[in-house]
Amino acid sequence: MQFYPFILVVSIFAYPLLTKGEITAVLINKFELPHAGFSTLLRTWTLNFTSWGLVISCFNPLPETTDYVYNVPNIGQQLTTQITPTLITDQIIWPNGIVAADQLVEYSMIVPSGFLVPGKSNGNLYFISDTDIIPLVPNDGTNWFYHDAEFKDMDGDGRIDIVTARAHIPLIGKPITQLVWLKNPGNQTITGPWKLEYLLSKGGPDIQVQFARIDSLQVLFANSFFDRKLQMFWSDLDPLWNDTTKLHVRHIDYEPLPYAYIQLTLDLNGDYKPDLLVTVNDAHNGSLIAYELPRSGDIRKGNFTKHVLASDFKPLVQAKGRGAPGQAITVQFYSLTVRKKPILILSGDDDGCVYLLEAIHDNDPLNWEYSVKIIHQSDKSTIGQVSVEDVDNDGHPEMFVPAYNEGIVYIYRLVDK
Repeated sequence: MQFYPFILVVSIFAYPLLTKGEITAVLINKFELPHAGFSTLLRTWTLNFTSWGLVISCFNPLPETTDYVYNVPNIGQQLTTQITPTLITDQIIWPNGIVAADQLVEYSMIVPSGFLVPGKSNGNLYFISDTDIIPLVPNDGTNWFYHDAEFKDMDGDGRIDIVTARAHIPLIGKPITQLVWLKNPGNQTITGPWKLEYLLSKGGPDIQVQFARIDSLQVLFANSFFDRKLQMFWSDLDPLWNDTTKLHVRHIDYEPLPYAYIQLTLDLNGDYKPDLLVTVNDAHNGSLIAYELPRSGDIRKGNFTKHVLASDFKPLVQAKGRGAPGQAITVQFYSLTVRKKPILILSGDDDGCVYLLEAIHDNDPLNWEYSVKIIHQSDKSTIGQVSVEDVDNDGHPEMFVPAYNEGIVYIYRLVDK
């Protein structure tokens, strides 16, 4: 089972010392939640103030079973209490990682859904605000599944549209992967479905998409797990992206690997330049890879410099559909130490672990060696999408670990000793 995570950048401001201490994960709580898969921290409005809400997607692999999305509101005030999650919905088939949709409506979310599991492959993008649950993708009679959503005014009409990647896995033949966007109809309230437009009707990405501005050019980074591609898109008419004849695509890496997730980070190696962080989720040799972007002004044709940060990940059990590792999270850890490079928290997915990776040579931007330490381990459970944030503002980030087969969400505090 693969999980496709998103990056979360966390900054902790405290009084630094001159030497690095050892970062330790301290278990502070746990609560039961069957089939907990993806955890996401969202800013929510609770009791007349803004706080962190922990939203968790839960899905059952058996056909004709019910799946759930839960919320733990104001999680920062419940870290050491008995936690009972609140049901958001049981009407979404196989909910994946949650995406904050504040660009559409403040404190709203989008739930991408569906996967290549019998009876669970008919997915959509569901908009949720308050109690409304609205499917946004029109039904074309094909079972598509979705893992991500991005927001951009694609046609210059002043309305925020949605860009997404999707996949359909037929019984016979190769996977069909597409890059599409949904045109915002401009209604006063969100209703669905929205009109579907194609950027790539075949051979597109199928998991994640992320817009970024590199130099003066807006680009879209995207990956394909099923089609095994790592790509970057741009438009000659930027900021307009609705004319597909002006759309360009290039490969970031020509090696055909199961790229499970891609995300642009602020800076991995301490050179004050953004880098890409990519997971290769594989049954035999999964890896975590960083790519340095081409030099300034050369993003269209320059080389992405590849660094393998960690490799040789594999699932606990060799079986179809299993792989490792899962998503990574960059944590700019300032508490009680001086660190130029962020630490990385990596879900092991089907290997049952959570890893902490730290740069061995923190002062050398040319050195990409990392130490790897297991900070959570299970001998029987897939680890879902981990989330990290200092939810109680005490200067130490909390880490939320969904253990899928155990039906438990573990809560750790990361401390520097």
